[in-house]
Amino acid sequence: MEKVSEFFLSKVLNQNVYDELEDNIGRLFDIYVTTEQGYPRVIGYKIKKGREIFNYEFRNIDICKEDKGLVLRVRGVKDIIPRKFSYLLSKHLLNKQIVDVNGKKVVKVNDLTMNKIGGEIRVVAVESGIIAATRKYKLDGIIRFLYDILGKKPRENSITWESVQSLEMVADSLKLTEPYGKLTKLHPADLADILEGLDTEARNKIFESLDKDLAADTLEALQPEIQADILSTINNLRAQEILDEMPNDEIADILDEMKEVDAEKILLNFNKEDEEEIRNLMEYPDEVVGSIMNKDFISFNVNITASETIEILRELKPEDEVIHYIYIVDEDEKLQGFISLRNLVLSAPVQKLKDIMDDKVIKIKDCQDIEDAIEVALKYDLISLPVVDLDEKLCGIVIMNDIIEELLSPRWKRKLKKII
Repeated sequence: MEKVSEFFLSKVLNQNVYDELEDNIGRLFDIYVTTEQGYPRVIGYKIKKGREIFNYEFRNIDICKEDKGLVLRVRGVKDIIPRKFSYLLSKHLLNKQIVDVNGKKVVKVNDLTMNKIGGEIRVVAVESGIIAATRKYKLDGIIRFLYDILGKKPRENSITWESVQSLEMVADSLKLTEPYGKLTKLHPADLADILEGLDTEARNKIFESLDKDLAADTLEALQPEIQADILSTINNLRAQEILDEMPNDEIADILDEMKEVDAEKILLNFNKEDEEEIRNLMEYPDEVVGSIMNKDFISFNVNITASETIEILRELKPEDEVIHYIYIVDEDEKLQGFISLRNLVLSAPVQKLKDIMDDKVIKIKDCQDIEDAIEVALKYDLISLPVVDLDEKLCGIVIMNDIIEELLSPRWKRKLKKII
């Protein structure tokens, strides 16, 4: 009889359990664990004997390798009442979805690696793949043999528990000390990739747990149809809280993908000014500059001074991407010129913007094709490009980063088809 310290959960489930008197007390039905101290620690066992199921803990347990396979030999059998903060490995984890935080992907739990360390049994890794999935049916040997014949290796995936984030929040049973905490440390783009691999229920559970800033950044990185699905199914107040952190041009793109009735519900929650701006953006055809322009730009009147402009900028604390160039307009909001932030800082404080601006401003109209904006920005090596309407009024800016993101997005693939 050989004692083993490391084993798979699938290899011990439904195996016989013997006490110190060699009496068979039943078969292992499931295992209670707690995650209070990192790696899930075994704190109890469900044992099935006939049609009855008992909850036990053991003073000592050995996993033994015998001719007929693994058996469990225990001492000090004691009835227990399951603790509220425990959960069951087979019921609550096997065949459920988890996230491999390091691999940044969703995987299905096909099996678990367990280890006896210092008298305690803990879950140390999650197993997924065809070998793990067939192990409980005792078909893993046949699968390996078939792969050998084909000259291939079966895909196996072992993920240490520290790299795992459970997605299954089971009411009153599975209570993680920091729900989805590992996911919140991921980059929004990686988190978006993970969310896209989940069903609506699991996706929304995670999304609603994010703080509004991370939720907004993640929403921007998602596929258009996923964006629409999330906003259509989560709480309206939560949706509004997240959208308030996003620029109106991005909101317009998302609402364009939603059913009209759902989009209208969301629009009605905005203040009148933002609602009107978003509606105007949604009216632009997909292939024109107006559909991707950023409305969060900064402009100043020609008659204010350099020092006044700098003071206003300090108060506004604008995003880096919108202060590469400062645009200057007249009383009618018509574009008159621009000045770089560097030149503004180097100017005499009392000088008016009209005296220090460059009036040879390169611009594009909101009704022109996006391709035109790309050509102009590349030709003149511009980081951002002012957008004017037919009356020469400044109505937005196009940022090169936004154009690149748009070209790489699934939404643009549909736009290209329309343009071509």
